[in-house]
Amino acid sequence: VTRIAGIIIQNGKILMLLGKGHKELWTPGGKIEPGETDEKCLKRELKEEIGVELLNCKFFKEYHNKSFYHPERMTRERVYIVQVQGEIKPAAEIERFIWFSKEDFENKKFSMITNTREALIPDMIKAGIW
Repeated sequence: VTRIAGIIIQNGKILMLLGKGHKELWTPGGKIEPGETDEKCLKRELKEEIGVELLNCKFFKEYHNKSFYHPERMTRERVYIVQVQGEIKPAAEIERFIWFSKEDFENKKFSMITNTREALIPDMIKAGIW
């Protein structure tokens, strides 16, 4: 399974989503469909999940790890830093969105998908992106 993730940073905070019936925050994005480019997938997922238009995306990093919800499965996640336009309007499957701060991260204020907490966010900090 390949997931394409979009990192949206505004005012020093990262947009994180909380799915209905879940306790962990995750990044916007989703599974790539057959024949879709990463950019098309991001465009579709951002529109479906939070109602925004993708303006541009820049590849950041690829991760290979066990699926958080299905540990028997390996997943590939390609992460992009994205710019979007429009007002964030979460779709039915999204409980709410959170503008996640470094303070929230340091204080472990929210539960998160393991790879996001242990690899993605530290990598973004090291790279000077966040």
